[in-house]
Amino acid sequence: MARSTLVHNWRYDNGYYEIPTVLRKESGPTKEFRKEYVGWHCWVYPEDNQKFSNWMKENMQGKYDCTYRFNSGDPMWTVFIENAEDATLFKIMFC
Repeated sequence: MARSTLVHNWRYDNGYYEIPTVLRKESGPTKEFRKEYVGWHCWVYPEDNQKFSNWMKENMQGKYDCTYRFNSGDPMWTVFIENAEDATLFKIMFC
């Protein structure tokens, strides 16, 4: 399964986002922290959707989200992994 699974945009997000200039207060911060985004993110195009979904359910120990979507008509999964150990296992298996 792993050899034919494509992973795009694998990245770690630290949760800090730039506040748009038009929304900033004059003496306020330039960034804000969003805890819900801290973790690893990617897009996955597996050869077999059911096997991929089952692998995620069986192997992820911490909090994760694996959602089936369409990217300009192409079926894909958006994946969010919060736990560092889970992210390492995912990367070893698919990246």
